[in-house]
Amino acid sequence: MDSSPVECKMEATALSLARSVLHGILSSARAAVFDEVARLIGVPNEVDFVRSELEMMQAFLGVVYAHPDAAGRTETVRTWVKQVRDLAYDVEDCLLDFALYAARASSSRAGSLLPGAIAERHRIAERIRDLKARVEQLNQRNLRYRIVVDSPAAGAAAEQAASSLPEHDANSAELAFQESDIIGRLDEKAKLTELISGAEPGEAAGRRRRMPLRGLVPSFWFNHVVEFFCVPTIGGPTGEAAVIPTSPRRPAGTLRVVSVWGMGGMGKSSLVWAVHNDPVLLDEFDCGAWVTVPHPLDNPEVFRRRLRKELGVARNQDLGQYLREKRYRVIVDDVHTNEEWDAICQVFQFRNSKGSRIIVTTRREDVARHCTKHVYELKPLGDAESMDLLCQKVYKTTEYTLPEDMAEQAKHILRRCRGLPLAISTIGGLLANRPKTSIEWRNLHEHLGAELESDLRNIPKVIVSSYDGLPYDLKSIFLYLSIFPENHEIRRTRLLRRWMAEGYIAKKRDMPVEDVAARSYTKLINRSMIQPSKVSPGETDRCRIHSMVLQIILSRFIEENQLFLVEEHSNEARQSKIRHLVVSRWKSRDEKLQNINMSYIRSLTIFGEYPSSLISPKMRLLRVLDLEDTVNMKNDDLKHIGELQHLRYLSLRGTDISKLPSSLQNLRYLETLDIQDTRVRQLPSSIVKLEDLRYLVAGVNFTKDLLQKMRDSRAENHEARLFGDIEAYLGCNRGECCEVSNVDHLCVRVPEGIEKLKNLHMLGAVNVARVNGVSGRFKKLMNLTTLRRLGVTGLTEEEGQDLCKSIGGLSQLQRLELRCVSIRFPARMDEPEIPRHLTSMRLCGKLIGMPEWISSLNNLATVKLLGTRLNQEDIMRLQNLRNLAFLGLWEDSYIEESLRFSASTFTKLKVLDIDGLENIRTMTIREGAMPQLELLWLNKCHSLHDNSFGVSGVQYLQSLKELLLKNCGEKQNLIDILQEQVNRHTRRPKFLIGKSRVVL
Repeated sequence: MDSSPVECKMEATALSLARSVLHGILSSARAAVFDEVARLIGVPNEVDFVRSELEMMQAFLGVVYAHPDAAGRTETVRTWVKQVRDLAYDVEDCLLDFALYAARASSSRAGSLLPGAIAERHRIAERIRDLKARVEQLNQRNLRYRIVVDSPAAGAAAEQAASSLPEHDANSAELAFQESDIIGRLDEKAKLTELISGAEPGEAAGRRRRMPLRGLVPSFWFNHVVEFFCVPTIGGPTGEAAVIPTSPRRPAGTLRVVSVWGMGGMGKSSLVWAVHNDPVLLDEFDCGAWVTVPHPLDNPEVFRRRLRKELGVARNQDLGQYLREKRYRVIVDDVHTNEEWDAICQVFQFRNSKGSRIIVTTRREDVARHCTKHVYELKPLGDAESMDLLCQKVYKTTEYTLPEDMAEQAKHILRRCRGLPLAISTIGGLLANRPKTSIEWRNLHEHLGAELESDLRNIPKVIVSSYDGLPYDLKSIFLYLSIFPENHEIRRTRLLRRWMAEGYIAKKRDMPVEDVAARSYTKLINRSMIQPSKVSPGETDRCRIHSMVLQIILSRFIEENQLFLVEEHSNEARQSKIRHLVVSRWKSRDEKLQNINMSYIRSLTIFGEYPSSLISPKMRLLRVLDLEDTVNMKNDDLKHIGELQHLRYLSLRGTDISKLPSSLQNLRYLETLDIQDTRVRQLPSSIVKLEDLRYLVAGVNFTKDLLQKMRDSRAENHEARLFGDIEAYLGCNRGECCEVSNVDHLCVRVPEGIEKLKNLHMLGAVNVARVNGVSGRFKKLMNLTTLRRLGVTGLTEEEGQDLCKSIGGLSQLQRLELRCVSIRFPARMDEPEIPRHLTSMRLCGKLIGMPEWISSLNNLATVKLLGTRLNQEDIMRLQNLRNLAFLGLWEDSYIEESLRFSASTFTKLKVLDIDGLENIRTMTIREGAMPQLELLWLNKCHSLHDNSFGVSGVQYLQSLKELLLKNCGEKQNLIDILQEQVNRHTRRPKFLIGKSRVVL
C-alpha cells in the first residue's frame, strides 16, 4: 500500500540526513592511519568490511533519494532507512574513538604496550567486530523482508535528478529575498505611514492633545501604572492623559501604538521595515529601534535587554531615563500573545509626552486589538502584484514578459500561493534554479496539489515543496538551522563553521571546505529558503529563517530524534539518543539539567541563562559547544572542557569568561575557538598544541565605535589622556615595550609558539607586543602561510614596517587589520613584497603617509579607516583602485577641512560611509566621480557648511539609491539644497534626514 505524502517527505528527510552522516564517516575512514592502526589491533578485515558496506549504503540511499519509487514507498523501507541512519551514527561514534586511539598510538608506540592502552585496544577491537555483525544483520534483514526492489531506471533517475537542479552562481551578488522587498505593497506602505504619522482628531501643531493609554497598558492594572506613563490623568479609567501643550516646530503629545496583523508569510515585517526607514518619518524622531520578540516572552527583562542593545544604551544607563525626553520610534516585531504584550508594556513605564510611536506586528487579530485601537490588516497580494513578485524572484526583474504557455502555468502556481508573499518568494526561488520551461512549471503545479486551492492554512505545503526540491546536501544543512530559535539573527560565519565542525560540508578537490560551505549558504539565500539581513557589498553577514519555515523543519529534525529542545524546566528527554541539544529560557543558573542522556550529543547550544554544571565528561562525542552570549557563565564552568576530546567548535563569544583552562590543549581536533567580546586577555601557552585550529577569533570587532570603546576603557581605568595615550590600549609605548598591565583590553595576548599552528586561517585581533625580552614575534607569524585573515596590535612603528614588508609572503591573506599608535608603510616595495592578494584592509591608528604602491592593490574591495588622520593626497592614493566597493572614513581618519572626489575616480565604489569627521566643512563631488555609488552616508559631520558648499555634486552620482544625512546639526539650508538635487536626480534616490536609522 502506498504511503501518504507526509510520510514520504519524512522518509526523504531521513534519507538526506543518513547520506550526509555516511559521507562524513567515509571521508574519515579512508585515512591511511586507520588501516595502519587496524592492523595493529588485529581488525583490518573488519574495518575494511564496514567501510565497504558503508559505501554501498551511501550509494543505495542516493538512488532512493533521487528516485524514491525505485525502492517503493512502504513502512518497511522507512524503518530500514532509519536503521541505516542509526547504524551510521554508531559507526561514526566508533570511528571517532578509533581516530583518537590511532593518533595516540602513532605518536607513542611505547605507550601502546601499557596495560591501560592494551585494554583500550581490546575494547575498540571488540566494538568494531560488533559493528561488523550489526552491518551483516542489517543486510540479512534487508533480504529477509525484501525491502529493496531493484529498478533499472533507478540509476538513470538519479542522474536525471542530479542534473535537473542546475547550480546557481554562488558568487552572484543578486539576492533572491530582501527584508526591504515590498513589491506590490506601495499603497499599503502609504496607508501605514499615514496611520503612524497621522494625528488624532483635534491633534495638530499648536493644539492641546490627549494621550490614549488603553491598548498600551493592560486594563486589569491600568489604574495602578498609568502614573508612570504620563502626567497625572484626567478621567481615571477612561485611558486618557492630561492635556499637554505641543511644540510649534514638531507635533508632540500622544504616544501612539499601531498594530499590523496578518497571517504568517504575508510580509508584515517587510512592510513595516520599509515604513521604518521612510525618509518622511525619519526626521520626526530622535531615536529608533527594531526589536524582534523572542518566544515565548515571559520576562520583560529579556525585551528590555534587546531594546537597550538596539538603541545603543550602556548597561549602567537607565533605559527609561534615556527615552523619557526623546521622541522615539520602536518596532516590536512578531508578538504572539496578549501576555507577551503585557510584559513588553512594563518596559515602557515612564513619562513621555513627545509624540513617540510603537509599531507592533502580529499574526493574530485579537492580539492586535489588545495592543491598540489603531489596527491595520495586511491582506494577500493581487494577481498582478503576485506575478510581479514571481518574476522578480525567477528573473530578477518585474518587467519580464513570460511566454504565453509559461504565463498560463504561472497563473496556476500563483493561484495555489493565494497571494502570500512568502509562498511566492519560496516557489520563485525554487523555479529560479530549475529549467525555465512550461513542462517543468506544469510538473511543479501538479505537485503542489489541488488542496491548496481553497485554504490559506495549507500554504505550508508550498514551502514543503521547495524544501523537497533541495538536493540532499542542502537539505541536511538547512534542517540544521532549526537549532536556532525563532526570530534569531544568525551570523554567517557562525553557521558556516558549525556546519564544517559537524561534518556536513563535503570536501572538494578544487575548492577549500570554507568555500564549499559559503557556496551552500549562498544557494539557500538564492533559493529563498533563508532571508538575508545586514547586507554588505558582495556578501550577506547575517540571515534569518522565517517562523513558518522554521516550524516545518523543526518538526522534522525532532521527529528524526536529531534535536531536543530544553525550555524552562522541561528537561525530561524521551529520546534515548539525542544528537543535538538546545537549552533556552533557562530560569536559574543553580538548577541542573536532569534525565538527559548526554553520551550521544554532537552539539550543545545555549541561549540565555547557563545551567549549573552543564559541561561534563559524559559529553564524550561533543563536536560543537556554542555558548555565544550565554548569561552568568563562570570560569569554573570550563573545568571539564579538556575531556571533550572530539570538540571541533568552541564559542564563548559575548560571555563573562576571563580565563581559559590549560586543559584546552587536549582538544586536538578543535577547529574554531571564538572568544571575541569576552574578558580573556591572555591565551594559555598550551594553545600552541592545537594543530587543527583554523579560526582563532579574539578581541573586539573592528567597528566605527572602536575608538569610543577605547576611550570608555580609559575612563573605566582612570586614564586621563585621550588619543595621544592610545598606545596604552594598543599594547605598547612608543618605541618601548609595554607592561602587561597596559595591554589593550580590546585584544588578547598570544603565547610564544603561536606560529606552530600551521592550519590557522584566521588570527585576530591579537596583541603581539614584546614582553620580558621576547621580540620579533610578528615575524614568526609570516610562517602561517594559510592565513586568510590577520588582525594584530602591539607593534612599534618599526615592527609595523617590517610586518608590512613581509605581508606579501602570505599569499592566502585576504583581510589585514592593524591597530597601532602609528602605522608607517614602507614608501617603496619590491614586486614580490606588494600584497596584491588583499581584498580588505582595516587600519586603526595614525597612518604616516599613504604609499604610492597602495594604488596597485586591485583586489582590494573594502577599506575601513579609523584614527588614521589622512589628508586629501592620501585619499588620492585610493581613488584608482579598480575593485574598491566599500570605503569607510570613520572618526579621526581624515583631518582636512575639504574632501574632494575628482572625475573618473572611485569607479567601482558602491558604499561611502563617512562618520565622525568633525573637521570637514565642504565635500565636493565632481561630474564623473563614483559612477557606481549606491549609498552615501554622512554622520556626525557637524562642521559642514549650511549652504551649497557643504555637500555638492550629489546630482552627478548616477547610480545613487540612498543619501543619508544624520546627526550633522541644524543644516536646514543644506537639507533643502540636497533635497532639490535628489528631486532632480533621474533615479530619485531615498534622502534620509534624521537622527535615527536602524540597519538590520
